[in-house]
Amino acid sequence: MHVIVREPSAAFRQAISNHPERERIEPDRAVAQHRRFVAALSAAGLDVVALPPEPALPDAPFVSDTIIALAPAHDPDGPAAVLVVARPGAISRRGEVASVLARAQLLAPDATVVEMEEPATLDGGDVIVFGDRIAIGVSGRTNVCGAGQLALAVGPLGYRAFLCPVTDRLHLATAVTPLGPRRLIGTAAGFASLDRAAGAAPEPEVERILVPDAEAGAANVLAIGGRVFMASGHPRTGDALRGAGETVVELDLDEFARADGGPTCLVALVP
Repeated sequence: MHVIVREPSAAFRQAISNHPERERIEPDRAVAQHRRFVAALSAAGLDVVALPPEPALPDAPFVSDTIIALAPAHDPDGPAAVLVVARPGAISRRGEVASVLARAQLLAPDATVVEMEEPATLDGGDVIVFGDRIAIGVSGRTNVCGAGQLALAVGPLGYRAFLCPVTDRLHLATAVTPLGPRRLIGTAAGFASLDRAAGAAPEPEVERILVPDAEAGAANVLAIGGRVFMASGHPRTGDALRGAGETVVELDLDEFARADGGPTCLVALVP
């Protein structure tokens, strides 16, 4: 698995955010946190591909929103068969896409490239993949047209797509993320979004680890390389994950939380 990342620039101070502490974003501290995050990924044996900072694009470290790379559902450990090019809902972020796509194409040269067509908007943060299911959040950043185009693109690969309404937060992955093909972690609100799409995550077929609302920032975790990377400061969720047999790596990521981001936001995964 290739993991594309991009270090923040000084412009990160102007990242789009509704967080109450957004004015406290410190780019230098964000860089230090990002480097520790990247070091932890590398220590897990992952192939980390670092792109240079983008001084004119404040939100560029959130590379997950730019592409969705997928192997066939029947061969999840195989090479990417399709690269879906996102069309961010925030117009100011559309300049982030080309450089991530170019690197992804070098990593997956045989993948078919699928581009969103107007009036579609699609952020990668609204897409979670678990097993042969893909849940697509219909949010303030991803519209029905974008979600529908993604669903059409992934169907031939054997995925079942589910459109899930998101009304109270930035992205679907803000409140629910996969730990494996049959295990999810999320807040009550995150699971409520999934439950609005019949069959998206039926219990007990798909196990749920519930994050208390007081630790909502822990709903966004990155499960990769046999480890679960999560933001520190969420002890109850960390204990729940360990109790479920997960290997947890906790990292200081509060600067990215102030920009409405979490661990999955900082990576674009290319099989």
